[in-house]
Amino acid sequence: MITLGILITDNGPASLQEQHGNFADLFERLLNGSDMAFEYRHYSVIDGEFPVSPDECQAWLITGSAHGVYDDLPWMEPLRALIRTLHDEKRPLVGICFGHQIIAEALGGRVEKFDGGWNLGIKQYQVTEQLPCFSGADNRAPVTEFAINAIHQDQVLDIPIGCRVFASAPRCANAGLVWGGHILTFQGHPEFYRQYEQDLLTADLGVTFPDRELQPALNSLTEDALDDQQVGQWIARFIQLGVSC
Repeated sequence: MITLGILITDNGPASLQEQHGNFADLFERLLNGSDMAFEYRHYSVIDGEFPVSPDECQAWLITGSAHGVYDDLPWMEPLRALIRTLHDEKRPLVGICFGHQIIAEALGGRVEKFDGGWNLGIKQYQVTEQLPCFSGADNRAPVTEFAINAIHQDQVLDIPIGCRVFASAPRCANAGLVWGGHILTFQGHPEFYRQYEQDLLTADLGVTFPDRELQPALNSLTEDALDDQQVGQWIARFIQLGVSC
């Protein structure tokens, strides 16, 4: 069993937690659907709770957040320092949405609001590099694309030196990043299943989504394929491969 430390940078809207749980719960739900076994430890970094040592867990995951990396809140610089340590020590690390962004920014990338607006609902991403975690013991055909939910305006606009883009979309060029065999990040949210994304897009979040972006997003939730469980399996396998190195 692999010990996974979940670095919590937001709990999600309080109005959705009774039905769906918080962001850490969503990741447990996602990874429990894989064929790997995990023991989870939660660190509420948003409240200043950090691991004493990177040795406390075998692998790490940074959640999404309503905050932007440019908000420069008190917990963000310690998180950047932890990211750099995990990178230097080549410890398995996964980042999702905000996690994807702050990892890239901490390692030299640039994150800003995308001038094309929001990405909402189920989005298709084109695979630009095959990763070992895409296939298990069986020899599957190359992965060409995948679909997961998205809800973001910020993006990684310039990638750091030393990372590679493995997934891209017309409105999100740097949607999936990888550093060697130890860091994997996604701009989209594989942990957001259909009903959660539906409830999130229609909740009172204090932000108004333009109807030209919101309505197609809501339509996608009933019309489009979703590969959340497949991507969850990739994440689990990436962690397993990184731990075993």
